[in-house]
Amino acid sequence: MSTTAVKTQYPNNLRFDLTPEEIRNSADTTIAASKARLDAVVASVGVLVTQKLQRPQFAETPMQALSDEDFEFGVASSNAYFPSQVSADKSIRDASTEANQKLEAYSVEKELRHDVYLAVKRYVEHLDSIAKSENASASWESLFSTEEVFFTKKILQGFERNGLHLPSEKQSRLKLLRQEMSEISIKFQQNLNEDQTSFEFTREELDGMPESYFDSLKISAAGKFIVSLKYPDLFPLMKKCKVDATRRIVYTAKESQCMAQNVPLFERLIRLRQEEAELLGFKNHAEYILDIRMAKNAQTVFDFLNRLVERLEPAFQDDIKALLSLKRKDAEASGIPFDGRLQSWDWRYYQNLVLENDYSINAEEIREYFPMDHVLAGMLGIFQEILSLRFEEVAPSLAHVWHPEVRQFSVFDLKSGAFVGHFYLDLHPREGKYGHAAEFGLQKGCVARGSRQAPAAAMVANFSKATPDRPSLLDHDEVVTLFHEFGHVMHELMSTGRFAPVAGTNVQRDFVEAPSQMLENWVYEKQTMLRISRHFQTGSPLPDDVMQKLINAKNATIGLLLRRQLFFAIFDMTVHTLSPDRLSSFDSAAYWSDIAERVMGIRPPEGTNGVAGFSHLTGGYSAGYYGYLWSEVYSADMFDKFKREGIFSPETGLQYREKILAPGGSCDAMDLLVAFLGRAPTEDSFLKHIGLVH
Repeated sequence: MSTTAVKTQYPNNLRFDLTPEEIRNSADTTIAASKARLDAVVASVGVLVTQKLQRPQFAETPMQALSDEDFEFGVASSNAYFPSQVSADKSIRDASTEANQKLEAYSVEKELRHDVYLAVKRYVEHLDSIAKSENASASWESLFSTEEVFFTKKILQGFERNGLHLPSEKQSRLKLLRQEMSEISIKFQQNLNEDQTSFEFTREELDGMPESYFDSLKISAAGKFIVSLKYPDLFPLMKKCKVDATRRIVYTAKESQCMAQNVPLFERLIRLRQEEAELLGFKNHAEYILDIRMAKNAQTVFDFLNRLVERLEPAFQDDIKALLSLKRKDAEASGIPFDGRLQSWDWRYYQNLVLENDYSINAEEIREYFPMDHVLAGMLGIFQEILSLRFEEVAPSLAHVWHPEVRQFSVFDLKSGAFVGHFYLDLHPREGKYGHAAEFGLQKGCVARGSRQAPAAAMVANFSKATPDRPSLLDHDEVVTLFHEFGHVMHELMSTGRFAPVAGTNVQRDFVEAPSQMLENWVYEKQTMLRISRHFQTGSPLPDDVMQKLINAKNATIGLLLRRQLFFAIFDMTVHTLSPDRLSSFDSAAYWSDIAERVMGIRPPEGTNGVAGFSHLTGGYSAGYYGYLWSEVYSADMFDKFKREGIFSPETGLQYREKILAPGGSCDAMDLLVAFLGRAPTEDSFLKHIGLVH
């Protein structure tokens, strides 16, 4: 990679230098401009449908105007919203948050513009007349390309999924339903966030915990250690505490957390979702959600999940036997009766013992082989090689960024030299910054303003900073995260479609993780580890035996872990496909316990209901939890093509770029997979990747 002055030569529409006042004002300006553009769309249709029946260019249609509006609103929203996630200035973050609240409220209004829906529908009917004037049996679809037809249908579908095709009284009811569902979701999460449940334990009751754990806990007035249900307290205890009674107390509390408040909310939410689905013409909430996903319908999802349950049975039973064997040894050593069952508070503890006994990996030593700068350079080199790209870092004096630590890169096609877009790397923590790792699509790659607009995306992460005696060092899991999130960046930048609403990562939700999940596999390949590892002192790569341990540990207790994911997914699909009769007497605790026992063979503690803490189902993953495993199947199938043809093969990488990444959401994701694989995807590669098929 070279450093080059490209800021002025390849500008984008992003602004990272706005003052708090400019950001606040931008929200009102953006909303007013958006309303004006949408008003213009409605007015233009009134003129277009009165003109003579003449085949139009798509660029002249209101559908193109809606894509342009999405692009303009998206860029302006990025300029207003993104500082709230990354600015080091609190006044800027506060102004950005205020602006974003306005923009979010307006977005709901924008989606419910009934006049825009009627205008587009009227124009499509006009197009039908044009098509029939040329051929009596033709429809409007014959006038445009496949991409244009797909996009037009997506626009109409989006309006209708918001109920804009319904009679006014049903629209009013739907609006009320959605307001109440939103309020329930917020309240559900708020209850969990504000919960202060905690316990006091002696050091003996926390036997097995490392000293660093005790250092992290507060001490009560009685001189005991205070343990909350927050993840930093909960997960280490469930994995390391040797005292069965302590694990049981804490796990039972977690499974009953906020039960009194959240169970009624959840059960009400399920019923509201059913009513919403029926208003919109669907049998149930799952069918409504899945109608625009790859899976298409609930039966396909159930078939997928049940197949995996069956295929995992041998591995699952082996894992249960291994964990029970360890539990028996514990019972014999402590002189207590062995109950012969794996309790719900047991499995994390004994699973961790399996990892320690069979895959003794010293995580701290491994970190020394993954200095950030070397890993990053190696990763960027791999992506350039695979995708036939060239990355050039913009000189710091010319880069337009939001913080001195941020690095800006320009991306070019390797063969033609054509400019592709920009990406930004903001990889270390600072006060007020977004606290996890994520990719932010800042500008969509599409046709707008009459020409091609280059995409821009940022990877924001919080990897440790260098110290006076050590560079920034990464855990192996953090290396996986780096590859995964940068995969999203590439998905954003490789987009070549014409329309902003379906550009980049705007794909079906049960596919969006698959491209990045696929790229995680490189981190478990020895060829890759040799390229990205280098001990920060000796310069030597990761030893071969340690590489093998990392590879082997990837699938440790995979049967149990995946059956647990299947339990969540099957519960999700079950409660969202219940008939109205069953919903009238819906008891979420009964379904939670019965499905857990059937799928995992482990019944939750009596009197608990884990759904009270299952915020995935109130926070956007309803009828969608299956997507975690669904996308893993496709990512494994795609990666196997690379394994056969070479994991660094530019030819295979270019196919992947052109057939998976470039189209974005401009067609069904299944069509992308078939184009890349040369066949329909199967589950075989996934089963091989998790060690069930050899």
